[in-house]
Amino acid sequence: MASVYVHIPFCRQICYYCDYHARASLKNKDAMLAAMKKEFSSLKFKVQSLKFKVQSLKFIENLKPETSNLKPETLNFKPETSNLKPETLYFGGGTPSVLSIDELKGLLDAIIQHYEVSSDTEITIEANPEDLTDDYLAGLRQLGFNRLSIGVQSFFDDDLLWMNRRHSAAEARKSVENAKKYGFHNINVDLIYGLPTMTAERWKTNLYQALDLDVPHLSAYHLIIETRSVFGKRQEKGKSFAISEDDSAEQFFTLLDMTEKAGYEHYEISNFARPGFHSRHNTACWQGLPYIGIGPSAHSYDGQSRRWNISNNSEYIIALEQDLQWFDSERLTTDDKYNEYVLMSLRAAWGADINHIRVHFGSEYANEFLRQAAVYMQNGYIQQRGDIFTITRKGKMIADRIASDLFC
Repeated sequence: MASVYVHIPFCRQICYYCDYHARASLKNKDAMLAAMKKEFSSLKFKVQSLKFKVQSLKFIENLKPETSNLKPETLNFKPETSNLKPETLYFGGGTPSVLSIDELKGLLDAIIQHYEVSSDTEITIEANPEDLTDDYLAGLRQLGFNRLSIGVQSFFDDDLLWMNRRHSAAEARKSVENAKKYGFHNINVDLIYGLPTMTAERWKTNLYQALDLDVPHLSAYHLIIETRSVFGKRQEKGKSFAISEDDSAEQFFTLLDMTEKAGYEHYEISNFARPGFHSRHNTACWQGLPYIGIGPSAHSYDGQSRRWNISNNSEYIIALEQDLQWFDSERLTTDDKYNEYVLMSLRAAWGADINHIRVHFGSEYANEFLRQAAVYMQNGYIQQRGDIFTITRKGKMIADRIASDLFC
């Protein structure tokens, strides 16, 4: 099993906070789709998959990884011989909903030629609210999409204008309501907090609006000023986007309190789901399972090495058209794999399993983890339950800092 990620590198308008690979011009769209279809047919990728899975995500305190059967297995990703059955398909970007239904169908047809997609496959598309018209939603359902991730970001029009979003708050609400009418029951809504103009009350109102829509999944991200984004360039010129640590903490803990009260599981630092509605695609990636990335800037991982596609639309298209190499790669060291495991597992509700570290990385890594974790346990940032180490409520505010201190 593996996950497949399809990167659509187009947007109609670039958000000021975004540094993902995307272009606002659609002039090369046809050539890009042809190149992506060719990448599917050219893909020959072997995966070393570790059977490391998580039990039922009913309650955070009951989350515990299974450490039995931790034996590597090899999957041959060569399409004509592997008959690979992807667990998930995820269309991200950019803005995948800039593609027409016919264009999405063309990509799905290319996938089906090389992979066995079943009715149980989670098929997600990221979409902007303004794109989710009645016809578009009906078309997505007909194509087999069964999960929507809607980029709402805020339910305040002035916030949306400040971020350079194209939709309005009214369109955001309507898109979710219409999606339900067309049979989408697995819906995620993205929100952003930590904006310089966002008060505690405004953030609560945003959350109330999202919870009132009764979606089964929420992703909430603190605003980060990326150097390549519009905001990053403005910050270089002296504009400040920082809010106080106290304000950040207040908004984060408000998020935890309100989602918990509404019945959501906080299963990853930025992700909240009702039971049974965690993102299978993202969960697989956080667990270190293999995935294939298609499209410019997309990454792939086979358990031993990582590869990444050209992050330039024109160069990617030319490389595929002329049968040139369109990606670069690296083989991960033991330290690399250990650090990724620590980072991903500590950000997630299932935590880091000391037995998994000992089996896959050795006693030296396990002993070093225990030594470093002890410091944060004394300060109440990490807790231990049997063999599992998880970050506490107050530790979640500095999760990445904790993980980096535990790196080799």
